[in-house]
Amino acid sequence: MKIVLGTPVIGARPRPWIELNLPVPILVNSFNLIKRRPNPGDAPLHSLMQHEGEVWLDSGGYQFLKRGMEISVDNIIDIYSKYWDAQAYLSLDYPPSPLDSREEAWLKMRRSLANYIELNRRLPGFNIVPVVHFYRDVNLSMEMLRMALDHNPSMIAIGALVPYILMTHNVPKNSRRMALEFIMRVKENHPKVHVLGLGSPIITPILRALELHSTDTATWRLKAVYGKVMMPGGGERHVTGRDIKFGKKEATLNDINELYGFLKSTGFPLLDDFWTKLDSFEYRALINAWVVLMSNKPPSHGVFSVMYRELMETIQVEGDSSRMLNQGSFK
Repeated sequence: MKIVLGTPVIGARPRPWIELNLPVPILVNSFNLIKRRPNPGDAPLHSLMQHEGEVWLDSGGYQFLKRGMEISVDNIIDIYSKYWDAQAYLSLDYPPSPLDSREEAWLKMRRSLANYIELNRRLPGFNIVPVVHFYRDVNLSMEMLRMALDHNPSMIAIGALVPYILMTHNVPKNSRRMALEFIMRVKENHPKVHVLGLGSPIITPILRALELHSTDTATWRLKAVYGKVMMPGGGERHVTGRDIKFGKKEATLNDINELYGFLKSTGFPLLDDFWTKLDSFEYRALINAWVVLMSNKPPSHGVFSVMYRELMETIQVEGDSSRMLNQGSFK
C-alpha cells in the first residue's frame, strides 16, 4: 500500500523525499499554488517540489471551505492545466459533516459529483480522481459511489472518514465499524481505493490488511510543529519543553529508546546527534515521516489494536474480512 506524504506549504522544509532520499509519493495542495502563484516550468510540479517521483495534486477544496472562500471548477481547471505533470488529480469536493442533515449531505455529494464530471470532461488525459464521501446514512454514500463508477475512474478516493474513525464525536454508535464496512464495499466495486487522511501508524496496518491502494497524511509535519514525535505502532509523545495544550503524553526514556531502536533497525540515515536534535522541528518532522512510511508494527493499544487483531484472525481463518464487521465488534 502506498502512503502519500501531504506537503501543506510549497517550498516548506523539511522535504523527506530529498533529505531521506525516499522515492515517496507526495500530495501537493492547490490552495498553496493559487495563493503563492509560482511560475510553472517544463515539468512544473516536479521542478517545484524537486521530486522525481510520483506527485499528486489536491484541489484544496477543504482549505478553501475552512476559510470561507469560494473556489470554482474553472479555478481548478486553470491550476490543473498549468501544473499538468501530476500522476493523479483529486476532484474538487464538498465533504459533508456528520452533523449535516440528509438533504444537506446529498446536496454536497451531488455538487462534488458534478465537479468531477466537469473536470473529467474538460481535462481529457488527466487522471481525475473522484472523491466519494462517507456519511452516517450509508445509502447516500453508496449512491454516490454508483454514480461515480458510471464514469469509469482509474481510482476511487474516499473522503469524510476522519470524524467517524479518529474523532467519533457527534457520530452514530459503531461509527468505526460503519466506516470500515463502507471502505470494504468500495473495495469490492473498484480495485484501486485511496482513503483520504488516514496515514497514521495506528491505522495503516488495518488499511494494508484490507489491501487498499493508498492513503495520505500531512500529520508527520503537523505533529512536529507541536513538539511531538510519532511512535511505531501508533501514538505520539512530546519531546520538547514547550507548554502542552492537548495530547499531554510526554515521552519517557523508554519511549525515546524504543523510537531510537526502531529508527536504527529500519536504516534511518540521520541518527547522528539524535538526542540533541529532537528539539528541532525539522528533525522531528523527518522522524515522523520515516515512522509513517516504515512502521509495519500492529496497533499497540486501544480499539485499533482490537480491530486489527480481529481482522487478522478472520482473514487467517476464513479469508474473509467482512464477517468481522457483521459481528459489531467496533464500538
